[in-house]
This record gives sequence, structure tokens and C-alpha cells, in this order.
Amino acid sequence: MQNFICTAMQNTEFESLSKNLIERQKELHCLYEVEELLTDLNLPLKQLMNKIALHIENSMQYNEIARCQIIINDEVFCNSSFQKTELKLSAKTFFEGDFIEVDVFYIKPVKDERHPIFLVEEQSLLNTLTSKIASYINYRKLRNQFDKSKKLINSDNTESEEGVIQWLKNFSLEPKEIEQLLQKSIYFKKGETLCKQSTFANYLLLITEGYVKLYLEHFVDHHFIFKIIKPFEIIGLSAIFDASNYSFTASALTNSKAYVIEKKLFKNLILHNNLFAQKVLFAYSENYNFILQRLNSIANKQALGCLSDTLLYLSEVIFESPTIESFISRKDLAELTGISTENTVRLLSDLKSNKIVALNRNEIEILDKSKLIKLSQHG
Repeated sequence: MQNFICTAMQNTEFESLSKNLIERQKELHCLYEVEELLTDLNLPLKQLMNKIALHIENSMQYNEIARCQIIINDEVFCNSSFQKTELKLSAKTFFEGDFIEVDVFYIKPVKDERHPIFLVEEQSLLNTLTSKIASYINYRKLRNQFDKSKKLINSDNTESEEGVIQWLKNFSLEPKEIEQLLQKSIYFKKGETLCKQSTFANYLLLITEGYVKLYLEHFVDHHFIFKIIKPFEIIGLSAIFDASNYSFTASALTNSKAYVIEKKLFKNLILHNNLFAQKVLFAYSENYNFILQRLNSIANKQALGCLSDTLLYLSEVIFESPTIESFISRKDLAELTGISTENTVRLLSDLKSNKIVALNRNEIEILDKSKLIKLSQHG
């Protein structure tokens, strides 16, 4: 009798393990097929989303009664009409003004006391696919912008392109490799978002015109700007060997131009060009050290010292001039410094009274750099 019970238990465990393996296989197959579909930028959106919905249905534990719908803003994609039920699994995300939702319904009751109706792994799969669909929609929008921007090319582009080619040559890249990196360029208007915090990072951006701010978003309307990007800098180096999301948001301070570089291509160049890999690592290390210095300033100095650091950074590194351009607003200055806008305005007024800076409308001109350095040092 005991042997019979042991055998029955072993059979139950084997059946459970076998079932789990089958479910994981279905989920992996779905993930692979969806990733393949999302490489196609030309397939009509309805056809693409219906195919993805079908793969999601087939990946579910009870796939015979599973029905999937994908919602992008106000548009719903599904393969057939069905009755929505309370047996629902859902994942949602919102970015760049677009709302994405993926829902799975079981259209009939499920009676299986041994297994939950929806598995934890199925929820994880839905979350991952929703993020990937959101990234695809974002990339598709960028591609459309790129196609439209071709019509806006002017005579200055030849000179600009020669500049970026020369800059990339300094990274020990061959002409064919440079050509691969410069396939797609996009123009961004002032205020437009280049990449969004917490969205899937599948591309890098090489800025060749204009200025861009990188910042950490907060749930209230006060963010922390940790760096200003000027021409010939790359956004997204931290995501090269990481499949996660962007950890920051990039927004155009002025009209800007960027080359969109697929992460897979950039990673491949690093793996096959040792000199390029070394120079990318050097650039990444410089950026890391810069951020540490900024954090040290904010953590260990008082407001006046922090603001002095920010003004010196903008003057020496970004504009290479005593004049800080007017597109850096007082709010931007505050978020660069890590203090309130009101405090920033008050401190600027004090610096003006002491003839350390001059305020010409929205521009800031540094009149006494030596005093500003002392304020920075003594914080």
C-alpha cells in the first residue's frame, strides 16, 4: 500500500513538472514569435497586432478558451468578437501620450482545483509583451518622423554630416561601420521627448544638432536634470548590455537632430572592434565620473555652492562661453542644481547684486568667474 502511495505521489509530481515545462515552452515560443513580428515596421498595424493577439492566446494555460485584445489608445485589435468575462488577465502602460493595454479573457468557466486560473508566469509574459509593444509603437512613430524629416533636409546637412563622420572616425570606426550607424536621422522640435524613463531601451541616440536634457522623473512636477547633452554625444550607453528600460528621460531643449542607432548594431560593433570598444568604455567612464561629481556637489554643498557649480558647468562645459543661453530656463537651472525654482531666482538676484553675474532677460552672463569659483569651492 505504501509503495502504491509513493508511486502515485511520484506520478503526480511528474505530471505537475511536465505541465510546467509545457507551459514555459508555450510562453517562450510566444515571446520569440512576438519579437520576430516586432522587427517588421512595414506590416499594417491591425494585421500585426492580430497576429500577436493570436500568439498570446496560444500561450495561455487554457488556450482553447482564451481570447486576447490589444488596445492602443482608442483602437482595439482582436481576431474575433467575444464576450468579456471576469476571468481576465491584464497589463497596461502609458508613455509618450500613448496608452497600451493587453487583455486576456477566458470565455468559459475554468474548473481545475490543482492549478490557478492564471499563472504568475503568464502575468509576467503579458507585462513583458506590453512593454515590447509600447517600444515598438514608439520606434514606429520615430520611423515615421524620420520619413517625414527627409523632406526637410537643407544645404547645411552636408557640413553637419561631415562633422559627425569625422567625429566617429576618432572612435576607430571604418567607413562601412560609420555608414551603418548613420542610416536613420530624426529631427526633434523643442520640448519633444527623445526617450522616456521606464520604457524599453532598444535604441541609442547620437545627437548631432541642438541641446538635450537628461533627467530623472518624479511623481510631482519637479525633476532632477543630471546632464545636458550637446552635439556629438550619445544617449543610452548605459543600456548597451542591459535588456531593461531607460532609467531616465531625454527631452529636447532646442530643435535637435539625432541619429537613431539600434542597440543590437551598436553592441555588435563593440564586440568586433576592440579599439571602438575601448573608446566607448572610456566615454562611459567619463560620464560616470561626471555624474559622481554632480552628486557630490548636491550632497555636500549648500544651495549657493550648488548653484555656482551649475553655472560654471553650463559656462565651461556646455556653452564654452561666459554667457548661458536663454533656452536654459530658471526651472531647468533649479532642476540642474537640485533646489526649488524660487530659491534659484532669489540666489541669482543675490549674485546679480554682488555683480558676479548679469541677468539679460533670460540669459545669464558670468561677470566675475573667480568669485563664482570661490563660492563653488566653499559651498
